[in-house]
Amino acid sequence: MKALTNATRIARCPLQYALAIAALLLGACSTTAPQNQIAKNAIERHGQVKFSSPGEQIVGEIVIRHDGEHFHAEITKGPGVPLLTISAKFGADLNSKVLAEKHMISAHASGPLSHGGWTWRPKNLTKKNFSTAKLGEHSRAWGALPEVFMWGESEAKGESFRVCLPDIVMHAHTGDGEVKRFDYTRRENPSGEAQPMKTLRKLPVLETVICHLD
Repeated sequence: MKALTNATRIARCPLQYALAIAALLLGACSTTAPQNQIAKNAIERHGQVKFSSPGEQIVGEIVIRHDGEHFHAEITKGPGVPLLTISAKFGADLNSKVLAEKHMISAHASGPLSHGGWTWRPKNLTKKNFSTAKLGEHSRAWGALPEVFMWGESEAKGESFRVCLPDIVMHAHTGDGEVKRFDYTRRENPSGEAQPMKTLRKLPVLETVICHLD
């Protein structure tokens, strides 16, 4: 009888209340959807991450969950203070002549370090008149984290993985079939054109990310 009474009250609510409830439910779904896509048997890794740039230095804890196709990382500071959440999806586009091998399809970041949140899709690089200057904001350096992590995991297993984010110089230390530590730098590239690794290593460093995993 109590449940019936509550249902009756909801049915009699003004329209604006019903719309508000629907908006809250949709908001909750959109917030949790990327993480819920990860398989229940996903691998979970814990560690520490450090971000450095000329004007900023951040050290935090990181928890990574991935199942080969989906990636979710949460970076926090101190007793659970959220700094950044990154969700990414991986796959291969067999119809693409440029990105046919497995790569990151998209990445989305939210939280204080994302400076308003953003979404990055490597396929944008294949569009005409695309300039890497659009990726100049320092928060975009976080966009390479899922890619470099998966690249490190692939290196540990003797597989291949393509890092699409431009102007990235990376390293990985592996052991027992998994990546133990990875680091990368985003280099200043005024030309906006893709550069060979030998050239990139000579360019000024814009940001550095170092991640140690347990």
